[in-house]
Amino acid sequence: DVNQFEENGILVDVYPLIINQNLVYIEESTSNELDISTLSSPYRSIDCSNNEWTPLASNNQYLLLDQYPNLCLFNKELTLLKQTPWEYDRISDMCWSSTINSFIIITSKNEVVLIDENLTSIKCIRTIQQKRRLSCTCSDASLFLATNDYGSDIFQFNLLSSFHFIKQWKSPQTCNNNELLHSIAYNNGILALIISRKYNTQKLIELRSSSTLKKLWSVPIDTNHSIGQRLYRVCSLKYDEWLVIAHNPSRLLHVTKDGKVKTKRSYEPPADNAVLFGSNILAIRTANCLNYYRV
Repeated sequence: DVNQFEENGILVDVYPLIINQNLVYIEESTSNELDISTLSSPYRSIDCSNNEWTPLASNNQYLLLDQYPNLCLFNKELTLLKQTPWEYDRISDMCWSSTINSFIIITSKNEVVLIDENLTSIKCIRTIQQKRRLSCTCSDASLFLATNDYGSDIFQFNLLSSFHFIKQWKSPQTCNNNELLHSIAYNNGILALIISRKYNTQKLIELRSSSTLKKLWSVPIDTNHSIGQRLYRVCSLKYDEWLVIAHNPSRLLHVTKDGKVKTKRSYEPPADNAVLFGSNILAIRTANCLNYYRV
């Protein structure tokens, strides 16, 4: 009875659990590894119009594509969710700002345009002085605009106070008088710049402090001679790394946060732009196609 159990207790035989180590496999974590050399075939692709300028932008849910004469919004399955006519001039570049919950678009006619993520509201920002601009990017607090001329300037505007002007960086702090900023991208307090030199085939990717523009490191990108000059693009990847879209020959360069080229791989047909969509999708645009890859 219960009293007997309380007096004498319960005798339990316990045997050790023996694990055969040959039957146990623990997969090594690769959570901090990204290698574009292992990109397989895209898991989604669509045809898109042949466009000399191929801007892309994304947030965690949507990807915005310039598909002249429309702006098109896609999800992560590359399903077209919505499109709206684009009535402004040709788009030079665009980026996403989570601070104001809008895409920011710059045009070849010096306009800066805001469009919400549902493509329902489009408005031109009149308070920003018109300049010939080629590239744009956002931090949490600022919009950075790079001008489309040799000795490029970088303008900084406050996203938290209706695009109030903060600062203008000029040559030689941005680049030399005979150099052009092709592309700028922001991530985690850092600005990545793609720089080309007039009458020189070599390009550079440089990392700068976004607060001081102090150079942290620089990596040369060797190219072959070509007639005309195609835009080289840069986008941020996971783990504070960077992807460079290079030409002549067409290839992708994966650059680590400390300035080492981790991977070079050819890409055909030639890539024109790329963006990290969410945390695990790399969207790459060519002249006629948009491809999604798992990363």
